[in-house]
Amino acid sequence: LDSVMNYPLRTAIIDFATGRINAWDFVRLIKHRAEVYPAPFRYSLMNLVGSHDRPRALNMLIDRGCMDMPKADQQWVHLTVDEYELAVKRYKMAIDLLCALPGCPTVYYGDEAGLCGCHDPWNRRPFPWGKEDPELMAHFRQLGQLRKACPALKKGNIEFFKSDDRRIGFTRTDGRSKVRIYLNRGSEPWEIASGKILFGHNIRTLAPDTIVLGQKGFCVIEEA
Repeated sequence: LDSVMNYPLRTAIIDFATGRINAWDFVRLIKHRAEVYPAPFRYSLMNLVGSHDRPRALNMLIDRGCMDMPKADQQWVHLTVDEYELAVKRYKMAIDLLCALPGCPTVYYGDEAGLCGCHDPWNRRPFPWGKEDPELMAHFRQLGQLRKACPALKKGNIEFFKSDDRRIGFTRTDGRSKVRIYLNRGSEPWEIASGKILFGHNIRTLAPDTIVLGQKGFCVIEEA
């Protein structure tokens, strides 16, 4: 057996994105995975947020899985504009983490396009050709390009240097490159040391050596 579907990570990412757990609890789970899985196995884990046997990720991220509803009624569950907007913000944060952590990031078809739905079979609707969310699709393309181009994100060791209530900071290092990763779930800005930004959003430059990470901000910085 080379790998398994990493459902414990999925639960932790969703719980952190929705505020059910803090950063310290999230980091504790990641470190526990490192303790129980040998490195070759851990780096091939199928990391996921969406899945064929769970409600759609966007629904889960705003507690609209509707598991207690009769299955026939679940087909009529649709997210409001405000619910969808909140779900997408949280989903971007979830996918940022998924692509920054050790393992193989995996996307359930349609999640990258903004497909919603409750439990099976409503999570298996056809791909929304022509109705994709262009902003969400662009986010996925940029993250995919980053992951492909950065060896440290694929094979690098991980070391956490920040984990408090709503902030996570860690490095990924291999023999050729080192990157610093920051994620701010909170509403308060987070000042961090600047550098060569490989990917980021909700950030602004404060000074030549300092940038500010805003609410739900994410940043990957390459170290020289």
